Amino acid sequence: MPDYQRKVRAIRKVAKWGVLCALVAAGWALLNHGAPVLPRVMAASTPGFSADIAPIFQKNCLSCHSSAAHKSGLILESYSGLMKGGKHGQPVLSHNAKGSLLIQMLEGDIDPQMPMDADPLPTSDIALIKSWINAGAEGPGTAETAQQLKVPFTPDIQPEVPVVSPVTSVKFSADGKVLAVGGYREVRLFDPASGQALVTLSGHTNYVRALAFSPDGKLLAAAGGPPQLWGEIKIWDVRSHQLVKTIEGHKDCIYSIAWSPDGKLIASGSYDKMVKLWDVIAGKEVLNLQDHIDAVFAVAFSPDGKHLASASQDRTVKIWDVASGKRLYTLSDALDGLTSVAYSPSGDRVAATGYDKTIYIWELGDGDGRLSQSLIADEDSVLALVWSPDGKTIVTASSDGSIRFRNARLDLISIIDKQSDWVEALDMSHDGRWLAAGRYNGTLSLYDTATYKEAIGQIAVFDLRSQNARNDGKEAASR
Repeated sequence: MPDYQRKVRAIRKVAKWGVLCALVAAGWALLNHGAPVLPRVMAASTPGFSADIAPIFQKNCLSCHSSAAHKSGLILESYSGLMKGGKHGQPVLSHNAKGSLLIQMLEGDIDPQMPMDADPLPTSDIALIKSWINAGAEGPGTAETAQQLKVPFTPDIQPEVPVVSPVTSVKFSADGKVLAVGGYREVRLFDPASGQALVTLSGHTNYVRALAFSPDGKLLAAAGGPPQLWGEIKIWDVRSHQLVKTIEGHKDCIYSIAWSPDGKLIASGSYDKMVKLWDVIAGKEVLNLQDHIDAVFAVAFSPDGKHLASASQDRTVKIWDVASGKRLYTLSDALDGLTSVAYSPSGDRVAATGYDKTIYIWELGDGDGRLSQSLIADEDSVLALVWSPDGKTIVTASSDGSIRFRNARLDLISIIDKQSDWVEALDMSHDGRWLAAGRYNGTLSLYDTATYKEAIGQIAVFDLRSQNARNDGKEAASR
């Protein structure tokens, strides 16, 4: 055998024994250090819904997929809601993460990638959800079944400099002797004749965005609530200044309320897209009117109380039958969201306005409504509208800094311009003599509707709120 062949064999033999020795040494080392030879298995058990998956949904998904928002019909507040799915079908396929719509949208394989208008989920979160699905997508245990996720609470961030609450709502009592003014966490009652504050009603959880007196003037309903959490209606005794009851039920803050002419019902419109009717005495929900697809900013009863109009960010006004809760028809001529709605005193017409700067007036029938007039009435979004009790005047307040008076044909009668700030709240006394205008800078003016002049001068409604000014959440009245 040639020498070079012997050398090759010798080298291979040495190498073979060297590899074997190395393997034996490595095995000995592993055994002595207690390390597993098989591939590493997860130290923790299979991810659980309540402990691992639900917190991801709560942090990243509930702003769009909750009872208040339910985009695409998907509600992620509970395991049952997730597994039920929405209009796109079931989002989770047990034991098949790759084929699950939830994972495909989280990873961007299907548009739009979720969460929408936000950063994608961390890969670690997606991996956790995948692992949970591939393991069978089991739900919570028996003891956890009743638990429901909630949208994370918005922190109460105190101002670093003194600030004044905006005037977010105004309302005259039927006899015109009391003017209620809503702001941040409180309502103040004023004497319109003198402009003097009578009492402060405190303890509201957020801005009081809407006010309504009972027809007999004995009760005042004040509505608002914390955004994305719940709607709140507090009912106060006007004479004693005592809280009568608090009603909650919406899934988001309330923007508008109206008291029925017979005094038995309160209607509310909320950012949760719902319109609700409440029994005043019982404090209970009577009907939930569901047909709007966006926030409801305004509600109004017809003068006879048989119908209710609701105006929404979805650019429509809907007319409802109060007794049955049935939607009678939809008025959909607006080009943008609507902020205000009002019936004519005769009840045969309804006016609405909003972001497209236009006033719309519809003639109402039993089964349909017809647009009779429309006018681009302001230079910017219209924030508020009232129809005078005699039916002759329509007043609007715009973010262009003006208050405009028009007749029922929408011809301009007068204008009060150069407001010191946006007028977000308007109301007219029942005798038609006074117009109350509340501004974003916390001031209030009372205008004589005959002369269009300010009666008293601007009233500073709310006190400066400093860094240390906090509300303890207790309902109270103070002079």
